[in-house]
Amino acid sequence: MKILKRENSWVWLLLFLFSSGSSTLVLGALLDVYNRDAWYAKWQYWVMGLLFFIFPFFIMLVIFNIQIIALTAAKLDVSGKEIYLSPYIWILCVIIPVFGWIFVLVMYLYLQIFTIIKLYQGEGEKYIM
Repeated sequence: MKILKRENSWVWLLLFLFSSGSSTLVLGALLDVYNRDAWYAKWQYWVMGLLFFIFPFFIMLVIFNIQIIALTAAKLDVSGKEIYLSPYIWILCVIIPVFGWIFVLVMYLYLQIFTIIKLYQGEGEKYIM
C-alpha cells in the first residue's frame, strides 16, 4: 500500500502511460471502490455479453472502466464529482454526436490526469494502512 504515497505518484504516471489507462483498475482496488453488489460483480452479465458477440462485451468493458475511474477520482476528491458521477451526463454525451463524443473524451482524460495529480498532492496517503 505504500504505492499510494506522494513520492510514488511518478509510478502511477508511468503505469498510466504504459498501460493505456488500465492502471486505474488497480488503483481502484487499492482505494476499495469495488462493490460486491454492483452489476460488474455478476459473472452472468459478462457471459451474456460474450455470447452476443464481442460488441456488447466491449461496451461493458468501457462502461466498467469509466465507472471505476469516476469512483476512484471521487475517492481522491477530484473536483466535479456531481458531474462525472452522474450516469445521465455520460449517456447524454454519448447520444449527442461530435460535441458529446469530444466531451466524453475530455472528461475521461480529465479524470485520468487529475487522479494522478491528486496522488501527487498526497490524497492517496489517507488510504495507506
